Amino acid sequence: MPHGDTARWPSPAGPGPVVALGKLVADQLLQLSAPLVVGGQQRVVRTTTAGGAPANVTAGVVGLGAPARLAGWAGADPLAGGLLAALAERGVETAVVRRGRAPLSTVLVHRDGERTLLTDRGEGGLESADVRAEWVAGAAVVHLDGYDLLRFPEALRTAAAAAHDAGVPVSIDVAAATRIASHGPEAYAGLLAGLRPDVLSCNAAEASELGLTGDLPPWAPGLVLVHAGARPTRVLTRAGAWEVPVEPLPEGRLRDTTGCGDAVAAGVLAGWRAGVPVLDAVRTGHAAAAVVAGVIGGQPPS
Repeated sequence: MPHGDTARWPSPAGPGPVVALGKLVADQLLQLSAPLVVGGQQRVVRTTTAGGAPANVTAGVVGLGAPARLAGWAGADPLAGGLLAALAERGVETAVVRRGRAPLSTVLVHRDGERTLLTDRGEGGLESADVRAEWVAGAAVVHLDGYDLLRFPEALRTAAAAAHDAGVPVSIDVAAATRIASHGPEAYAGLLAGLRPDVLSCNAAEASELGLTGDLPPWAPGLVLVHAGARPTRVLTRAGAWEVPVEPLPEGRLRDTTGCGDAVAAGVLAGWRAGVPVLDAVRTGHAAAAVVAGVIGGQPPS
């Protein structure tokens, strides 16, 4: 761990809302009562919530007492309408284009808290022409979802450019390691570099795919956060690296890991907005993830 100077945010964040931009997903969670057996049958407990990184992050930010805005695409169907209303009741501002049918993720929550995702991409999407300057105006930071970078690259480039033009820093959480591998790590890194992010977040598997395990490559921003579940989060800069330990969960506390990475992002973004030092903001993210791990559904309790 470097001595002396600590990790620093690359640019100041203003007092406006944290904006998470992307798609709104309906999460149908099926809490399994026993190990899944192909061809078998069992009783489950079903919960339907607003999902996807933008919804999870904005709900987490609001839960930490900071303003947040969900921007992007939502389905025009009643399911999406109900999810938007539920987010508004939690205090999340919404600014979306509505068309088509909402994406649906069926999340199998196993008894040990692990999850299996079955996804329906829905019908519709986010186009470059949909992006409005007012979505990012006055924001403290704009947070983009790396999954959407593969599906809506032009729209995300437009959103990132609008944020930079408005003087708003950009944060990106990358896609799953399997998606990066299938797309090609170099090609995916090129997509990330094109957004000119100020901060990049990923998990350990994603960092390995992208070569973010030692010195930062030239395409990467000057601040990279690598979370690793119960293991310490690594804070990587060109001046050196730090590790922030994760407090262990009490026995029996873990119920569902859905949304834990988004909870870390929410804590980090809320801390950045408040001017909290980077390492302390990561600790806030860890605490937020611990709360989410104790509930079913990937979002903090309202």
